[in-house]
Amino acid sequence: MADPLLDNPRAFVTKVASVLGGTSVSDASLSGFLSSEFDPFLNHLFTAGSVTLAEITEAAAGRPAFIWLTTEPTRDLGALAPAGLVLTVMHGMIASTEPEPSSVRGRIDGEIIEVGSLVDIDGWFEVYSEVFGADARGREDWYRVYDALGPSGDRSLSLLLAKVDGLPAASGAAFYKEGTVGLYCFATRESMRGRGLASALVQASHAAARARGVERALLQATDAGRPVYARAGYHEARALPVIRSSPVVSKS
Repeated sequence: MADPLLDNPRAFVTKVASVLGGTSVSDASLSGFLSSEFDPFLNHLFTAGSVTLAEITEAAAGRPAFIWLTTEPTRDLGALAPAGLVLTVMHGMIASTEPEPSSVRGRIDGEIIEVGSLVDIDGWFEVYSEVFGADARGREDWYRVYDALGPSGDRSLSLLLAKVDGLPAASGAAFYKEGTVGLYCFATRESMRGRGLASALVQASHAAARARGVERALLQATDAGRPVYARAGYHEARALPVIRSSPVVSKS
């Protein structure tokens, strides 16, 4: 059965795997790809039903990853932390890309640009890795992914960067698949919060989607991010339990 809230990240990780030579995971309970040694957002697995902690641990194979669950587990929770796993419930949200009325648009003290150079990619990754705690060694993976999927590639991926006084302040990403845009990696540096940068990035993402004729947007929001997206017109479709495996420790 089609699931738009997860079909978009599934399509993204499939493309990432084709670029980075990722490992396919496919069995009765779990499927997806593991493509990066360092960045969990480039590794996604999806459950097809009830799975055990042992199955999740084996499938992740020591990689940092997101494992999207069909239902929130009711057992084995106490064993998650010792296994390097953290359970979070995200909010699957959907919106139209129609522009907000000018009367509700906020003003920001900065600029929003689409990443188009290595300097901009570095700035984008600087914000993304700082806020999400991503391993700096994942930067090279993002170079390769953006080269293949960004403006010089098949144009399925757009990275957006907010700058304040010329310095990177907030990040966002948009992935396009079959008339839908998925919004990801929205992060604002702590010192830059409260300036409307996240809302401006959402508006810019919607404008870029409209320019492509894309009318539907979706995302998976944290508790903290949900109010921002609700103000931008997103409504919650359902909860999405996800387990995140811890980043890999440098091997000796």
